[in-house]
Amino acid sequence: MSFAGFAQILGALKQRNFRIFMTGHLLSQVSMWMTRIVAGWLTWQMTESPTWLGLVGMADLAPTLFMGPLTGALADRFDKLTIVRLSQVGTTVFTVALTLLYYQQWLTIHLLFVFMLIQGAFMAINLPARLAMIPNLIGRENLQPAIAINALVSNGGRFLGPALGGFVIVQWGIGPAWAVCAFCYGLPAITLLLVRTADETMKRSGKKLLGDAVEGISYTARHPGIGPLMAMLIVTSTFGKPFGSLFPGFAADVFGRGADGLAWLTGAVGMGAVLGGIFMAQRTTGVIGLTRVCVLGTGLIGAGLLLFMSTDIFWLAIPICIATGGASIVNGISAQTLLQHAGDNHMRGRLASLFGMVMRGGQALGSLILGITADLIGLRPTIAVTGSICIAFWFWSLRRSKAMAATLEV
Repeated sequence: MSFAGFAQILGALKQRNFRIFMTGHLLSQVSMWMTRIVAGWLTWQMTESPTWLGLVGMADLAPTLFMGPLTGALADRFDKLTIVRLSQVGTTVFTVALTLLYYQQWLTIHLLFVFMLIQGAFMAINLPARLAMIPNLIGRENLQPAIAINALVSNGGRFLGPALGGFVIVQWGIGPAWAVCAFCYGLPAITLLLVRTADETMKRSGKKLLGDAVEGISYTARHPGIGPLMAMLIVTSTFGKPFGSLFPGFAADVFGRGADGLAWLTGAVGMGAVLGGIFMAQRTTGVIGLTRVCVLGTGLIGAGLLLFMSTDIFWLAIPICIATGGASIVNGISAQTLLQHAGDNHMRGRLASLFGMVMRGGQALGSLILGITADLIGLRPTIAVTGSICIAFWFWSLRRSKAMAATLEV
């Protein structure tokens, strides 16, 4: 890491509100990823079905796909910090309720699916407000390192959450793991009370919420750089990033491991994402070259999937997952930075929601597709197909990268 890059990161972290906000965000992400590990392993124990793995993996992501445009317009209209606080409290309450259901032995696979949908709904409300808040907390001059730090924190949770979840499951079982999830969700609700920010709500356009949402979609589709960028993200999010939803099946059937194997695989992707986030946070060239970096990430994701499906050696799969996780986060940070940079200020919440809708909603759809496909043709052939799709779209993106950069990097 260069001195200039390190100074850039420190400059962002010196901002009090941003620092507190990121601390709470880390705790929330640890709990979210721990929840996914616990839910995935419990699903496999209950059903041993790749389809149910896909459904449960889809459930907490799917609401973003359907609610994204509306929640983005909501973030542009109302105080973003209040939205983030309320959604965090709601997630905590429902996780406590799920823990009680498990201890009373009332938790079924169908109730677990419903719970993950509810958690996903809170995340769909939280995500655009949280992402659109970052410029208010940090200022546009520190936008790229701030977005990279946000992604770094998110994927730090992706690394720590599975490790903690796997440890608690192995040592004490599913019930205590749910209790720890609830505790970790509750702490950020407290830290958010310490954050102060001057919000920028949108002037009323005279349109209804749905009209504002439609305006955001139209703006995105017509933009010569943002439109193709979103198309690229749809492919990587749908066919590249959801391969982790099949990790319980790979851990048990391909690598012959238990919950510890699942934690290792998921944690490896998170570690790679942390390394990718550090790389992006210390870049000192601003948005110049980010389009090329984003496109390269698409190709590396596809290559990583093809390598992952081709081995049955567990300790070889770990570094492959690290590399794939790094490519994934580089792709996402580059895209988000370009969106925040190139988009109009009054569209900030709606662009953030569409980004979240593509990233989370695409993974929801992808988890379902991968789960059903794996039931039909097997785990490894499914990953071979999705990896090939990502490689094909990488070639499509390469041909358009210069034209995209001309409008995204100005």
